Amino acid sequence: MTEATSYTRRSGALLRTVLNDLKRDEASAARELGVERDLIDSVLRGSRVLPYDLVERAAQVWPINERDLLAVHDDAPTGVRIMSAQESLVSTRVLRRGGVDYYEYRDTAMSRVSALRPEWIRMLQAVDDDDPNNPAVRWNNGHLLFQFTFFLEDTNYYYQWQGRRMCRRMSRGDSVVGLPYAPHSFASRNPDRPGLILALTYAGSIGSEAQRELGALGPELAGSFAPQDGQSASGFSSLLKMHMNNACTTLAQLSQSTGVSSRRLTDLAHGRDRPYDQERQRIARALGVAERDLLSRSTDTEDGVRFVTSQQGPVCSYPAGSHTAYRVRQLARSCVTPFARGLELRVPLTGTAPALSCGLHEYGYNHGSAPFVLGWNDDGQEREACIEPGDSFYIKPFVSHAFTRSPDSHEAAQVLLLRVGGHVTGDAALEAAILGRAALRRAAEDAERWYHE
Repeated sequence: MTEATSYTRRSGALLRTVLNDLKRDEASAARELGVERDLIDSVLRGSRVLPYDLVERAAQVWPINERDLLAVHDDAPTGVRIMSAQESLVSTRVLRRGGVDYYEYRDTAMSRVSALRPEWIRMLQAVDDDDPNNPAVRWNNGHLLFQFTFFLEDTNYYYQWQGRRMCRRMSRGDSVVGLPYAPHSFASRNPDRPGLILALTYAGSIGSEAQRELGALGPELAGSFAPQDGQSASGFSSLLKMHMNNACTTLAQLSQSTGVSSRRLTDLAHGRDRPYDQERQRIARALGVAERDLLSRSTDTEDGVRFVTSQQGPVCSYPAGSHTAYRVRQLARSCVTPFARGLELRVPLTGTAPALSCGLHEYGYNHGSAPFVLGWNDDGQEREACIEPGDSFYIKPFVSHAFTRSPDSHEAAQVLLLRVGGHVTGDAALEAAILGRAALRRAAEDAERWYHE
């Protein structure tokens, strides 16, 4: 099946989903959109895409948004998308800051299926000190995406947190994770050897759908999702009050249904104490939520970042006990984004490397001097491609793949991997587990009306 055919089928499935959700059949949909029934039928069969003027019409007639009827383009139909170093070079552009050339940007492998936005960046501005207030350093305003940075050359990393500016000297193989909207910058320490990084940005939970919802609510209502009492948004008291407000439940009612005294609940609601495990279980049961919904979240970042130097990252063999195992080094990560994992793999020199698979979107970059072979399974068909130094690639979740030594190379290859979650992680993944495989397969291309005549 071609991508064009697959896209029209997905488009038809989205229209069917909207009609099912709004309890419209084909005849009523055609009447309300002012089109012939045959057009609606052809879209639902997957033989054509709903014209965009009708997408706009549907968003006017029904309580939906245009994007509810726009399918995602699959630009990795074999499961993998590769971008060569030469293709990256073609995308080169230089951005100026403060009237001088500051960064040279190049694209690396991206896919429309994933929110990963990985860039190759060379620092064109050099400094002769580590002063974060050096006027030659041009800061950004921060951005909504999380950023994992892998350093390919010695580079100064500048970051700001709560109004305080800092600088850290980074070397090849170091990595850092930074929180959204934290201003930062980079500069070369050596004008003869410009700094070089891979800036791999990706969306967290407050991105995509959540950001669009916040935008529709407006700044004031959007800000209300964070507590105003000065306590952590992830603290138990804030979560307790939120769920009580959602359920219109009083402390007296909650005390009666949990057996926890009103005085004790008052202390918990005002953050004067933390609940015991048994209390949290009783409260969750009474409020009709999962216990995890009352578990506070914390951050392991310091000043909005987490650093791992090339010497700090734990190293292990994977799989354990195999002579063809990869040597895996853990890179910078944070519990704030638990579904983002930075890894550096050393490809074994001999034997057939074991296949890898994970439920995350995977980005890869050959940052070493030796090529390697990327092999993957495309719906039962084995494919492979040679990944030269500077080449990059994207792999869909659950696509089985392996890295092996190139026949022409006698040097161990090194590959940088960043794995990040898509929309089916966290609560969505838990819901998916409850729905089961059959329901998920149907959700992917549901073309059935919700009832039979």
